[in-house]
Amino acid sequence: MRSINPGVKLAALIVASLILSVTFNTPVNLAVFVIMFVATLASPGTNRRGLALAMLPFALTAVALFVTGLMYGSGGNAAAAIETDAFGQRTLFASDWTTAAQLASRVLAYGGLGMAFAFTSDAFELVMSLMQQFRLPAKFAYGVLAAYHFFPVVRDEYGEVGLALRARGVRVGPLSPRRVVPMLAHALERSESLAMAMESRGFEDEGERRCAYEVPLRARDLAFAIGLNAAIVVALVVVR
Repeated sequence: MRSINPGVKLAALIVASLILSVTFNTPVNLAVFVIMFVATLASPGTNRRGLALAMLPFALTAVALFVTGLMYGSGGNAAAAIETDAFGQRTLFASDWTTAAQLASRVLAYGGLGMAFAFTSDAFELVMSLMQQFRLPAKFAYGVLAAYHFFPVVRDEYGEVGLALRARGVRVGPLSPRRVVPMLAHALERSESLAMAMESRGFEDEGERRCAYEVPLRARDLAFAIGLNAAIVVALVVVR
């Protein structure tokens, strides 16, 4: 997964999500989730603890939607109805298992696709791929990269302003104007310097540019994109 062209991977996973969004096939949804989750775990360099924490909101949402569909689903028949008794009292009555499973499995499928991309892709390679293979304008691409790498600078600036105020004995809250305004002022100064540096190096020129870092487009990248979505379509036709 990690060696696949990130731009092609993004396009393939978006198409897969769109295909799943117009269907209600619980087995296919669960299969997509399991395959994507296992493939992400098997990819070298995957932060397994981070992956587990990132999947937690999807799991909780799936459980919540399953319970909602189970308790309030409509369109069920007598064969699908479930009734649970405890000590002679009815404790649970659901109209449709199918609705509950469809709601929960779709969330898990989307979570598996999203986590597969997030944990096996590099942001820099993604932007380079979008610029080289998908004709993203160079000025916009480098602007996105500059903004992406600017976030740590803002975070460090926020910490430095807080330390300066503490050294002076000034106690302020995390969102106090005395802490936020100096941080924003310094960030604006740095952003202006960055913009001038990019202009001086010709980043606003719309002429032909060459990239020092090439992201190749290989046959296996196209095979992944076509194979993934073809497999999902075939599974949706076969599994009913």
